[in-house]
Amino acid sequence: MHGDQAEKFLNDRKILDFASNINPFPPRDLQEFIKSISWKVSYYPESSYSDLIETISETFEWKKDEVVFGNGSIELIRAFFMINKGKVLIPYPTFTEYERFAKAFGLKVVRCQLREVYEFAKKSEFDAVVVCNPNNPTGEFVECVEELDILAGKKGFKLLVDEAFIDFSSERVQLENAFVVRSLTKILGIPGLRFGYGRFPKKFAERFHEIRDPWNVNIIAKEVAKRYLPKLKIFSRKVRKKISIERRYIRKRLGKLDFLSMGEVNFLLVEGEFKARNVQKFLFERGILIRTCEDFVGLNEKHFRIAVKDRKSNRELIKNLEVFVEENS
Repeated sequence: MHGDQAEKFLNDRKILDFASNINPFPPRDLQEFIKSISWKVSYYPESSYSDLIETISETFEWKKDEVVFGNGSIELIRAFFMINKGKVLIPYPTFTEYERFAKAFGLKVVRCQLREVYEFAKKSEFDAVVVCNPNNPTGEFVECVEELDILAGKKGFKLLVDEAFIDFSSERVQLENAFVVRSLTKILGIPGLRFGYGRFPKKFAERFHEIRDPWNVNIIAKEVAKRYLPKLKIFSRKVRKKISIERRYIRKRLGKLDFLSMGEVNFLLVEGEFKARNVQKFLFERGILIRTCEDFVGLNEKHFRIAVKDRKSNRELIKNLEVFVEENS
């Protein structure tokens, strides 16, 4: 069950959504700000989005003619596959939408293990390479991404680096050749609002703006982005400290229940001796959603993914997992 299933149950009961990897510590003034600009929904956003481009360019020191944005980072990922052809290398396990888009647009998919992606890209010829960094669902920072960026410049393949969770990581690399996409959805905790942004090489950024919908970002999302992107560096640093504390708390208690876990950002990949579907069903009946991972290439029926949330929510999850383990051991 993916996090987007949570919406089905919002009118029925309160749920704890550990399936969606979003920030449990959003800006305190975010909801009030959204309310204060709600009157703007009566108007179209200006279709060139020049003010938004200016904000993104100044915040990240990117050239204006390389800036792209969309209705979530998924729109930018889809565009990357639209403008590509030939053979694409996708390491596993990773975000399942890459392969879906690749096949939908007629690309030939070649898979390799995540730790082998650089060697595969170096030894073989590909038209495109895709890396999620930090990687979903493992939560790992991909150490070779900078080397891949250099290799892309030398060999000429198009490198997509999906940095949807980069704000939850203290590690950073400067990329010169890559198509970089990021998400404001995750760090602000607003999956229902949707905003993604990034940097494409100039000619591909121009192509993106030629084919994108004229109002692809709604006016509320645009105003939220303009307000919070310049604050992101300081805000995300505070969030990382809180997430780190809660991540250690969850991992320690999962270990006591004989679950293995990994992850360096705001979610954990978990594996135990039980089928994840059974864990999911048990928790769902108690108002808790988790993400099973059998649909990720390279993972199995015993893997599941959980978000790192606030202490009260994390305690509730652990308490119910303790009951599950006791009843099924």
